[in-house]
Amino acid sequence: MIDRLSVLCFAGTYGLALAADLARLMLRVPVRWQLAVGLTALGWVVHTVFLGNLAWRAGQVPIATVFHSLLVLAWILSGIGLYLTFRAPKPSAIGVFVLPLVLALLGSAVAMPADARADWTRLGGWETVWGTIHGLLLLFGAVSTCVAFLAGLMYLAQADRLKRKRPQRFGIALPSLEQSERWNRAAITLAFPMLTAGLAIGIALNAGSRREGRAVLDWSDPKVISALGLWVVFAALLHVRYRPEWRGKRVMLLTVLAFAFMLFTLLGVDLLLPTAHGVAREARVGQSLEVSP
Repeated sequence: MIDRLSVLCFAGTYGLALAADLARLMLRVPVRWQLAVGLTALGWVVHTVFLGNLAWRAGQVPIATVFHSLLVLAWILSGIGLYLTFRAPKPSAIGVFVLPLVLALLGSAVAMPADARADWTRLGGWETVWGTIHGLLLLFGAVSTCVAFLAGLMYLAQADRLKRKRPQRFGIALPSLEQSERWNRAAITLAFPMLTAGLAIGIALNAGSRREGRAVLDWSDPKVISALGLWVVFAALLHVRYRPEWRGKRVMLLTVLAFAFMLFTLLGVDLLLPTAHGVAREARVGQSLEVSP
């Protein structure tokens, strides 16, 4: 309960920052940019302190649960949004795209059921080290996917504005099509090797545990199947990303599809399908004993 209340504190600050950013599209307020960026920075600082306290108490990177992973993912995205905002011209509307995703991730973390918060990375021995690397690689792959998705949305919004010849609202500019495409290409290029390495380590961990005769994931587990499907989607996306005939709007739409698949793998499987991934080993053993004759 305390964790949830703390999350709501910095999530509320991000919400105020988003409201200030949206107000820039409708009102001429002299300090509107400074207010939006200041609130975002304040929320990020509180977010940082919260995660730092979690890491200090746990003695490890706070990615042991879906709940913690979502918090870290939102924190990294918020930091990237701040960086891009400072790098772009002051009237840029980057926060309008980044902050809704940050708030959605924080809301999903708070709404996760209690059994999705089991600490499944404390496996002991070599599994702890490689399990942490596995989690970090997938986390960074998810971050890159989110950046590619946001760049794709900005590209589509800018392309639509140019096509309809609509003027900028109160001088609020979006990144150019070339800039959004560069961000999208770089993010996809980073996401694929990290997702590949993370999945490879996960498969190796599962195979090693199976050889030692411990309770592990079945290869037919929905989480395993969806993760492999995600890899196929990103392999296809990376392939078409560098084909000249696919550049532009079609790649951005495919990026949105890949992002949706990533969200389903990260959250949808845990909420909608029966999976043993993310459940503590003791709980899996207990479930096995319950169904044994």
